Amino acid sequence: FDEAQSFLLSSPRSAPGAGQYTITATTQRPILLQSFGLQSNSAAGAVVQGMISDIKVAGQSLMVSDQSVAAGCFDYSNFGAENRVIGLTINNNQTVSVTGTPGAAASTGFAISAFPIEPSQVRTLKEQATRFNYIFGLPQTAIGAGASANVQATATRGCVLGEVRLVNQDVAAVPSSDLVITSFKIGGIEMLCGATGQQVPFAALEGGASDVLGLALNYPIESNSIVSITVQNIAAAGATVAGGIFVSPYSRA
Repeated sequence: FDEAQSFLLSSPRSAPGAGQYTITATTQRPILLQSFGLQSNSAAGAVVQGMISDIKVAGQSLMVSDQSVAAGCFDYSNFGAENRVIGLTINNNQTVSVTGTPGAAASTGFAISAFPIEPSQVRTLKEQATRFNYIFGLPQTAIGAGASANVQATATRGCVLGEVRLVNQDVAAVPSSDLVITSFKIGGIEMLCGATGQQVPFAALEGGASDVLGLALNYPIESNSIVSITVQNIAAAGATVAGGIFVSPYSRA
């Protein structure tokens, strides 16, 4: 039972505030890191959106684009927890750290489900190099009333794009029902396959969307490839959106 004493890995929550934070968890046993979840909460307990600028395991970044990722991509209530699996093994006293900024005063915490393993099963960083491909950030983007904007990022590593998640950063200002996706391009190639004038509901790519398999792109890209999603705001107020794409290892072989 000694090896079975690995259930969740977490850190102390960040101090309440609206500034940048870094929170770190240190494991005391060899584990396999599984599903990662994070949430920021106001003093009243409300969920606060924000952005994550880096996630590191044993000092190595899991980010594969030149942009931050929406914190809402990792919310515990999202469907598709298997897509949030990190899949790296770490040893005693190795760390997982998260750096981010909430959209308003909040305290942030994370938890990672852990699977107990023997010390001999922990792989070196080199052996797990491709597993450090985890999340492709899509930046926080303002969209004016009645306007459209591109949510765009560039790959910093070769990877396979998987599940797409978009986040409405201010539902109180503009409901997601007033946001539509009119274009989704990877390396300049359009992913929407219908006739011109498509308007994909924003909710189709939010955390509550249960079509987990259908949201997976399974699309390999090289470093410097650009992902661009055009979002149209049909409301009479400005909107703010962001997102992320979970990825898997990529090899040219």
